[in-house]
Amino acid sequence: MIEFSSLIAGIALLLLLLTAAAKGWLASRPLGPEPAASEEDATEPCPAELVNRIFSREDWEFVRGLKAGGIERLFEQERKRVALVWVCQISAMVRKVMREHAQAARQSKNLRISTEINIFAQFLVLMAVCGILSAAIQLAGPLWLGGLAHFAQRLSQRVSKVQETIRAGALSSAREAGSA
Repeated sequence: MIEFSSLIAGIALLLLLLTAAAKGWLASRPLGPEPAASEEDATEPCPAELVNRIFSREDWEFVRGLKAGGIERLFEQERKRVALVWVCQISAMVRKVMREHAQAARQSKNLRISTEINIFAQFLVLMAVCGILSAAIQLAGPLWLGGLAHFAQRLSQRVSKVQETIRAGALSSAREAGSA
């Protein structure tokens, strides 16, 4: 009988985790069929200082020191929203960079398969981290996720550098085509 109740509890916990993960994934997706404004404008990652503040425990310690439950709940809700917006911006920026890269790769005559695989792997890792962050923020809040957020920030900065390289290459190709 104890084994059966443990099985039921395990299934219930699994369903709860899946529901929370789905809710986090859905929250990180754009709302409509058109790209969100943040996706159109997402050209570079947020500054590292902003990420430090969003996932910092200092503000939480200050608010908790006030001993006001209502303010604590409000702080948690708002910090969670800000963290989710940050995750959405990172996801949008990465998707935009990958679209631009795919367009440039279609026109390139000297692709290196190892480089393309590396770029695609970084894209997959960053999108997986964004999904995990979104779900974890929904479950636990941003205060416990600083390490993962900083990892995502570093990856997004790499992606931003790739985007700058793509733009520079596209500009030089356009100049060469224009002068020929």
